[in-house]
Amino acid sequence: MDLLFLHAPKFHNYYKPIGEFSFILFPPIGLLGLADFLVRHQHTARIVHLGVEDYLHGPLDLDRLVRENQPSIVGLDLHWHFQSYDVIEVARKIKQTHPEVAVLLGGFTASVFADEILRDYPFVDFVIRGDAELPILELIRRFTSDKNYDAAPNLAYRHNAEVISNPQTYVADSAALENMCFTDFTLMKDYPTFVKSFSRYLHSPTISDKLQRKLLGAHKAFQVYVGRGCVHNCCYCGGSREAHELIAARQCVALRSVSAIVSSICDLERFGFDSACVALDSFPYAKADVTYAEIFEELKRRNVGLDIEVERYFLPNAQFLEGFAGLKGKESFVTLSPHSHNEELRRRNSLYRYSNAELEVCLDAMEARGVNSLLCFTCGLPGETRQDLEQMAAYQVGLRRRYQRVRFKTCMIEIEPGCAMSRDPDRFGIAPERRTFAEYYSYHRLPRQNHWQEMGYSRSGCPSHSEVSSFFCTHFCERFKSGWASPIVCKALEVAWKAGAFQAVDKILGWRDQEAANIRS
Repeated sequence: MDLLFLHAPKFHNYYKPIGEFSFILFPPIGLLGLADFLVRHQHTARIVHLGVEDYLHGPLDLDRLVRENQPSIVGLDLHWHFQSYDVIEVARKIKQTHPEVAVLLGGFTASVFADEILRDYPFVDFVIRGDAELPILELIRRFTSDKNYDAAPNLAYRHNAEVISNPQTYVADSAALENMCFTDFTLMKDYPTFVKSFSRYLHSPTISDKLQRKLLGAHKAFQVYVGRGCVHNCCYCGGSREAHELIAARQCVALRSVSAIVSSICDLERFGFDSACVALDSFPYAKADVTYAEIFEELKRRNVGLDIEVERYFLPNAQFLEGFAGLKGKESFVTLSPHSHNEELRRRNSLYRYSNAELEVCLDAMEARGVNSLLCFTCGLPGETRQDLEQMAAYQVGLRRRYQRVRFKTCMIEIEPGCAMSRDPDRFGIAPERRTFAEYYSYHRLPRQNHWQEMGYSRSGCPSHSEVSSFFCTHFCERFKSGWASPIVCKALEVAWKAGAFQAVDKILGWRDQEAANIRS
């Protein structure tokens, strides 16, 4: 095999109500496209999801995986910083048992810290910064011949103990993306198990899939590849417009066509997913609603039954809502991100795209057409005050009373490599706790770190981390919705989990299912 892709989730995490869990279960959605690209160029490639591997075959045996596939290169996606520890340790173990195999990293986090990773982790041989299609072809060609990597664009590597970073001259355009398939799951080993058990936000190793879905309400979901790049500059996002320029030298968004997007959604239905997420909202503002309407019409023409989530950064117009309301999926919804009730706070953090009044007019239109929505808010913005948190909680209460089809999701921001807050903390009045890759690696090796209530920075003159975390638990917890009693409920569930109550329920449900199956047979 030319290249074996491995996706490493963040395996060890802890959260009181659900105990131990793993997350970052979704590989970057471009990974399937990259494997498809290699196959189309007469190379052999395969993706192994290490979470699925551990679930099906017991403790990871990386030596066996390498021996079975015999790759020249093992590629690990290091896209999200949460993967930092697990990816590095997988790379270390592969090199220990198979020093002849090259280890390649790619993804946003790997791109930001490419020099540091190659300098400090000698078992990593290559890092591709930014877009990877042509660079990976050149890498394979050179690795199997003269090992002269001077002409491989976007590639960083070591030569005589010196880190060499080739110019970033390759940036994928729309034509390149149009010629790749991002939904061929046959390129992923054991893909039916991924679809059934890992196409969700987190996975608990101690209870069954059935109970996990009952407790967490998770659907089998996957993102649709719309394009590459972003038109927005959210202060906290490592995938913003400026971050893409830093990471991938990208100057503009590359978009796929309506037909390619619809084909991907049809593929997701064919492979057994329940829902498809059309994220990022990167279509040109003047054409976005028309483009979405075309997508909806084609989905209706093809009788696609999936639930569809569409993430909008700007407010949708009537044409969009009319088309969306006619989709077949009954649990379809539109995600909007007002972030905060305070419009001026949004402006200061490059998050203002509409007023609260405009949002409410849009919600009125959604209610009138029977369109479900999810409103996303954030805690921890630079410049946020205690009053802002209180007013945001009151604003959500008012919206909840007024609208029947609105759900809410409130998250604490966690700083990301490459984002504006990370690049220029003084401008935002924050002090990051993690700046180097080594600091991310060390942080994520600790299984008790809970990213849902971690910001990764402190703010001058703002509520402390512990104050924000406490306010979050009592006002924004969507799981328990118990107000001041939420921390008590959370603690009680932690005790029940540790006592084995959930596992006992799981066994009872299993016995009932077995008895029902025996009766049917």
